[in-house]
Amino acid sequence: MTRHQAVLFRQIFLLSDLFVSVVAFFAALTLRQWLPTVSEYVPAFLGRREVSVELFLESDYPKFLLGMVPLWALTFHFSNTADFRAGPGRTSMRYVRAVGVGLGLLVVASFWFKVTFLSRSFVFIFGATQFAFLLAVRVAARAVIRRTKRVDDHRVLVVGTGAEAVAFAGSLRERSSWNNSLVGFVSVLGLPELTEADPILGQVDDIAYLLDTEVVDEVVFAVPERSHEDFAVALSACDERGVDVLLSMPTTVQLNGEMELANMTGFNMPMIGITQKPTGEVRLIGKRLLDMVGSFLGIIAISPLLGLIALLIKLEDGGPILFKQVRSGLQGRKFPMLKFRSMCIDAEKKKKELMHLNEMDGPVFKIKHDPRITKIGRFIRKTSIDELPQLFNVLVGQMSLVGPRPPLPSEVAQYKPRQRRRLSVRPGITGLWQVSGRSDISDFDQWMALDLEYIDTWSLWLDIKILFMTVPVVLLHKGAS
Repeated sequence: MTRHQAVLFRQIFLLSDLFVSVVAFFAALTLRQWLPTVSEYVPAFLGRREVSVELFLESDYPKFLLGMVPLWALTFHFSNTADFRAGPGRTSMRYVRAVGVGLGLLVVASFWFKVTFLSRSFVFIFGATQFAFLLAVRVAARAVIRRTKRVDDHRVLVVGTGAEAVAFAGSLRERSSWNNSLVGFVSVLGLPELTEADPILGQVDDIAYLLDTEVVDEVVFAVPERSHEDFAVALSACDERGVDVLLSMPTTVQLNGEMELANMTGFNMPMIGITQKPTGEVRLIGKRLLDMVGSFLGIIAISPLLGLIALLIKLEDGGPILFKQVRSGLQGRKFPMLKFRSMCIDAEKKKKELMHLNEMDGPVFKIKHDPRITKIGRFIRKTSIDELPQLFNVLVGQMSLVGPRPPLPSEVAQYKPRQRRRLSVRPGITGLWQVSGRSDISDFDQWMALDLEYIDTWSLWLDIKILFMTVPVVLLHKGAS
């Protein structure tokens, strides 16, 4: 989880606490309504005034509830209940404090505004109900989080091996969100190497190599005792490859990324964040929702076509229906990209014999009249039907509907540093390259320029625009081969 996502999650949990409190308010009204039926078991000091839920809207309860919501927000904020990384014990104590202060404010408000319709029994019932509901929802949320845990989702490389670096790594391990992981440490010449700094993957001069060979989403420079000029080369390496950066010191290095003050809960050291990829967690959630809904509806809509193509491929040569090829995704993560098989069974073996016919001037291999393509394969390539199984890649989060095409790991190995920045976003089925000519664009640098332009200018509207532009491109077979 990125620091931007962590901020969004804290906001979501705060809103969740407020919503649960409102639900608990109604539940307490209902319980209080039932209380007279068991009044013989209730101590007299609780009172026996009946509160009818049916009469709620006709009473002063709506106004009172509306006035309590901002007060609850303050109690939750100052009790830090939105910190979803705290354990069950600490979370319980924070809710005890928040509910207790909230009840105190409720009583004070009732006296201050001379509210006569609140009984003491309702106050006690509401306090117990609110605490139980809040804790139950948080426990359920933690259970869901643990079931969906992806420890490889956000990988952090720490520069430094001193006390600050070890402290940051400890905070990452112990108090970080559920899907952060530590790649390792990078030592700095002349600074101490603590035994707790493990594993040490190299020196700061090796940053470029590590970014090219390891999956790294963010590099943290936890070395406040060093000047930023000492890391100019390393920072440039991160900048070129589109890897996010956290700095523990001010910097005047000329970078293209957006700079921000980073608030790292649980780690007391001011840091500056630099990001090279689209930000705005609400917009990114919108993109992911578009991917999930679009891919799910797409799979359902074209399922008859998928079945027909699968049957034709099987009847032609009896080989496998799907072609699974390892591709590089977000920050170089490898995943099996799905396509309908459009080539002969031994296509990969014949590739070496055809390398001299490659029409692309970069690491990508592509020829228009590839002799390895089958009869049905030529049709599904021309119509782009061979790409449809990638909707399943989109559904599980390995790809997006719109984004740079996922390259082969062998192609990534030949990338220049600035070209690796196209890996800083999730790859897509379609993108600017596809709607700008696809196979008609044979210049690799032009292809890369279009992908980087997409990253630099990304918006949800741009994704929707590209999706609409893709339809006529596919129907007219423009640029397909």
